[in-house]
Amino acid sequence: MRRLYAFALVLVCLLALTACGGETGGPDPVPDPPPPENDEAVTVYDCGGLSVALPTEHLDLLRVDTDFPDAEESWKPLISVYEKASYEAAMEDFGGEGGFLFGFLAMDQAAFEQHISSDGSGIDVFATDGERYYAYTYPTDVQFYRSDAGTLPDHPDWEIWEKLNEIGPQVREDFLVRNGLQSFNIQDFLNRQTDGGDGVWVQYYPYFVKDGDTRIYDQLLLRQPAGQGEGGLWAVEQWLDVWGSQYLYFPDTGKPAAEHYAELQEACDAGEYPELLTPVGAAEAFVKDYFGHETAEGSFERVPEVDQGYMERNQRLQQLVLDLEFRPEDVGDMDLLNCVGDATGDNWGVLGRFMYGSDWFNPLMDAVAEAAVGEGQQTRNQAVMACFLATQNTLSDFSTPLGDVLRRQCGADPDAFDAAMEEFSQEEQALLTPYRSGPAGGNSPMAADASGG
Repeated sequence: MRRLYAFALVLVCLLALTACGGETGGPDPVPDPPPPENDEAVTVYDCGGLSVALPTEHLDLLRVDTDFPDAEESWKPLISVYEKASYEAAMEDFGGEGGFLFGFLAMDQAAFEQHISSDGSGIDVFATDGERYYAYTYPTDVQFYRSDAGTLPDHPDWEIWEKLNEIGPQVREDFLVRNGLQSFNIQDFLNRQTDGGDGVWVQYYPYFVKDGDTRIYDQLLLRQPAGQGEGGLWAVEQWLDVWGSQYLYFPDTGKPAAEHYAELQEACDAGEYPELLTPVGAAEAFVKDYFGHETAEGSFERVPEVDQGYMERNQRLQQLVLDLEFRPEDVGDMDLLNCVGDATGDNWGVLGRFMYGSDWFNPLMDAVAEAAVGEGQQTRNQAVMACFLATQNTLSDFSTPLGDVLRRQCGADPDAFDAAMEEFSQEEQALLTPYRSGPAGGNSPMAADASGG
């Protein structure tokens, strides 16, 4: 069904709403109702009880779909809008749909939870009516298509395409006001969801069963979603991988998570699923069910808080070796030394396992050697020493190339070398002493002290 409304007056209301709006922790107040029917500026489509207004002047250039007979109520497209010429040309040439501009879809609570725990590309949830969520859908690539298209911006129809792409955001704002919906900020929701203040963190070592490796770990956040305290079940709500990527988790049962966990709590109260009554037990159950991994005693460890530094150092170290491979001219000496000096044995373990098979080791050692001597020698020494100590138990032989670097640093400035060694423990100094200049660690007092002489 189509009706005609005054699109210009709607935009006036939107400007007023924007001027008065503010950030809140939840949905914004319900906006004013839409203006009365007035002229033919827009054509309004009835989409399952909701109204979508498109500018009438552009309708001849658009293909509009509002009929989705196979859609489920839990995830229901409301409208899809295409540039007609691209759509028809794509269908004729290869039977595919081109020209997609934008659309809207509605989802219930369970579908919303699955959406935000997945990739979600091309879908922006922006409104709610308290029961369902409404998303603006858009292409993630250029959908313009002509059989004779060469360089797209030079095509004579490209200007029309760009003009039509301006419609979507305007229609989206009008959709919010016209249907009396509450605006919804998904980032505010995610920030509340990922706040670990009232949760418990458990580290999961995925390679422990294979070879006892505890350097690589995911970090799982668990909460009690139903009963609280003793007897309340625990459940994983999110986890962080070694790079710090966040993954939300909601059980895919076709029900909202709150409803599912309420039923599961009843089962726990009846004596079922005892493993869910502790954070580590619930983490193990999650890993077995979700990842299908085999686990053992020692695969999990409860920790007081998330280790943010671990993930940040992993990111920096991986980025460094990639930069050395593809753009070494952009890597500064001190940036390189600070990165390798900050990395722990765990970080080197992550790099070695995830970059296995790539040629990162020799370029990295060459770069460290080149940066080892220069202004601020003591700081340079400390970074190389820290790297040397952190890599003592790695599979790769760091000691040989770094030992050569340490000897060269000592030869360049023995006093700066001794001063740098003072920043480390006696045990660590004993490992560094053989790289002092001269036979058997040299004749400096520090060499004698560190070796127990």
